[in-house]
Amino acid sequence: MKKFGKIVAIAAACAALTGSVAAFAACGGNDGNTINISGSTSVQPLMQKLADAYMAEHDGVTINVGAGGSGVGISNAQDGTVDLGMASKEITGDDAEGITTIQIATDGIALIASKDCTVTSVTKDEVYGLYVNSTPIQNVITAAVSRDGSSGTREAFQDIMEIETIAKMPELASQDAVIENVAAANNIIGYVSLEALSGNTTIKGLNFEGVEPTAEKVASGEYTLSRPFNIMYNTEKGMSDLTEDFVDFIFSEAGADIIEANGQVVVARK
Repeated sequence: MKKFGKIVAIAAACAALTGSVAAFAACGGNDGNTINISGSTSVQPLMQKLADAYMAEHDGVTINVGAGGSGVGISNAQDGTVDLGMASKEITGDDAEGITTIQIATDGIALIASKDCTVTSVTKDEVYGLYVNSTPIQNVITAAVSRDGSSGTREAFQDIMEIETIAKMPELASQDAVIENVAAANNIIGYVSLEALSGNTTIKGLNFEGVEPTAEKVASGEYTLSRPFNIMYNTEKGMSDLTEDFVDFIFSEAGADIIEANGQVVVARK
């Protein structure tokens, strides 16, 4: 692996990146020792841990990890304004134009309720009924929240649940907002990346079709609410040597350890 040196401090303003081109420009753009990444708020926590580990071993390198949603990550990769985009869904059709996609992990989608909610397990039919027809689940869960239209988590959720149109309900811009809303009442359900359950005492993951939402169950295929964590780059522009080295790190043993510790399933590089 190429060596690019040891860690540098990133300004506080960069830590609050939202994935916009303007935000990256404010942090100095790409000077040859910088990697700019934007996209899925579900992939972002994992990517930040991978970036921190890489920077700790490579002097003078800065990796800016912004958010914005899967749609932002795909669009930014297509127009080449970031080195890597992030998306938490399958990338097909118009989304795939002009970019090369690499799956870095498989993630479970956890259905969540307040920790004090009496419901512990739900079926696909129950979830479908609530999200499509506003039918209560077990006469306890009477409301739901969803992600907004730019969310890869939402697209993956709807595909798996075979939902074409979600009923009128709050549509939230991040999984943190979903967690906050669900934790505030005992009658609300939502969906988030599986890793969001780790260490969170305000919510609980619901069993789906009798199967517990865990990375082990995702890996075995028993837990069927799962989707890919993808990164992508502009095909014509390609990856810089630095970006390619970082991607190599993601697929290294050290990267695999971080992915597993974050609750995702490691995949082989294709």
